[in-house]
Amino acid sequence: MYINFDVLTITNGNTKMIDTEFGRMQVEKIKAGELNLPTGRIISTDPILMYDDECYAEHVKPGTYTVYIYIGKTENRKKQTIAAELRVNDNYPVKWELALFKGESSKGFGYDEFMGYEVENGLGCFMDESVMKILDVMSEKELDIYERAVKDAVMKSEYSCAEMLIDKKNGGNIVIFASGWNEGIFPTYYGFDKDGKLARLVTDFMVIEK
Repeated sequence: MYINFDVLTITNGNTKMIDTEFGRMQVEKIKAGELNLPTGRIISTDPILMYDDECYAEHVKPGTYTVYIYIGKTENRKKQTIAAELRVNDNYPVKWELALFKGESSKGFGYDEFMGYEVENGLGCFMDESVMKILDVMSEKELDIYERAVKDAVMKSEYSCAEMLIDKKNGGNIVIFASGWNEGIFPTYYGFDKDGKLARLVTDFMVIEK
């Protein structure tokens, strides 16, 4: 199974520089937003494409959680989002596993095999399952307005990230961020702490090769 520990351990906060195929990359941690999870059932997806509308098998206690992005910059290239992290607690993960839907398994995966969500619009996001249910029943006109709002919000951000309220009644929102080299399929991982509790959910945008 594909796991790039160099990327995942960046979330421990100890990495400021990392070697890449493009040279030395400076890493900056940015707070992208506060994600409200009314059900605690987490979805990560392209906020416009939204093919993968299932929640992950691991759930969290309903509440609000901070989302961070890790931005990389080499001398002759633009800033790129290396990873996006939903921080569940501040403990260091001691075990990483591929985040999958209920009933899925990574057993039998080869060294470079993984499952992830597809990105076609250069953006990824975290949201609650209840928010996806609202987006799923929007009319074509409502979805057009939503799509423009997503793109406008990201364009206004220095770090190409944004927080958008979708469910005014329950406070359900989405936290959006740029997806590395834009298009592709990107894996998300659980990070479990020493007590076996979920500490982080991290999407690797595969900017850095392992």
